[in-house]
Order: sequence, then structure tokens, then C-alpha cells
Amino acid sequence: MKKNKIIGYFVFISIFTVITTLVFIIQKSYSNLIGPINQAKASSLTKNIDPNLDIDTLLLIEQKKEYSP
Repeated sequence: MKKNKIIGYFVFISIFTVITTLVFIIQKSYSNLIGPINQAKASSLTKNIDPNLDIDTLLLIEQKKEYSP
């Protein structure tokens, strides 16, 4: 009777360990799949550019003289 109880505990622990390992592997795989997508969305290269030009800055650039040695 004592051996059956111990074997039952070992079976329970082994099944729990296998399930935990599978969940961990699935979670890491999902994170590796989704991580680069989220990084690309957050990248500063993909942010929209303001189409409104600052006319004052353009006028200042036009008024500057070109450097000639």
C-alpha cells in the first residue's frame, strides 16, 4: 500500500512537470514569434511624419548665403 501511494505521488509530479514544461515552451515560442512584430511596431522608423512644413525655417534656409572659400 505504501509503494502505491509513493508511485501515485511520482506520477502526479511527473505529469505536472511535463505540463509545466510544455506550457513554458509554448509561452517562449509565442514570445519569440510576437516579439519582433511588437518591436517593429514600436520602431521610430515606422512613425508617421508630419506633412506640414515649417515655412519660416524654409525662408531662413533660403536667405542664408552659400559658403564659398
